[in-house]
Amino acid sequence: MKKKLDLKEYGEQFRYTLFKMPAAGRFIQEHRLWEGFWAYGWVTRFLIVIALLVGVKFLSVAINWFQNFSLTNPGQALQNMGMMFSEGFGFLFSGGMKYAMLVLLEVLVFHFSRRTVFILTGNDSAATFHEFMDAQVRMFKVGIYAWVMELLFTIAFKIFFGIFGAIDFLQPACVFAVQCYFLGFAILDNYHEQFELSIKESSRYALNYVGVAAAAGLVAYLMMLVPVAGVIAAPIITSVAVSLIMYELSDLHILGRGVLEQPEEVV
Repeated sequence: MKKKLDLKEYGEQFRYTLFKMPAAGRFIQEHRLWEGFWAYGWVTRFLIVIALLVGVKFLSVAINWFQNFSLTNPGQALQNMGMMFSEGFGFLFSGGMKYAMLVLLEVLVFHFSRRTVFILTGNDSAATFHEFMDAQVRMFKVGIYAWVMELLFTIAFKIFFGIFGAIDFLQPACVFAVQCYFLGFAILDNYHEQFELSIKESSRYALNYVGVAAAAGLVAYLMMLVPVAGVIAAPIITSVAVSLIMYELSDLHILGRGVLEQPEEVV
């Protein structure tokens, strides 16, 4: 069902999602969501190890910066910090790397999202290795979709702000906001997938919850800045938080695909 565009509502969704993150952590601990995680086989362990190796690369950059940090030479310290951001953060967030990380860590999103929905609804969705591989393939497709859309929006912003140069200072913020939204959408899609929405239907339905996706993407970004531990924690916390919020705000758990077949509201 298509909703009327409401920036105030999106803002409230964004705020609510941010404040829901601590509750997601408590929910994980209270319901022991990690139980049963290793049932998906050796492939899941391999994917997580690869993701951790990526996190270790950033950690090595950070350690190198701290080793070369010198209070007696502030100029050199700032230069080294700039290198850490460009080499470490740039590696992690440049191009499609952040989506590649989500693909590698899909097993975490898959498990924790499904366990959350099961506890909330009592309806246990399939969580076999075969179902996991289907979700893995879907995350790969979603990652490509999100990356392409992010590139298109970035190009559009460059053209727009190139024409209106007086407000060019807004371009980085706009690009970052788009990056947060599509990163959050890649996480939000796992919730939609459980109610049999196609990727196209998922992307359309997510427009009703722009604030949720943007906040989830922002939190994932910030958490991934923490070397190694953040890479693992980000998909876990955000996938659980998104599932809790969407259960409260949306009707998917009641109507399923039928929610998309209702008449559109007149704008």
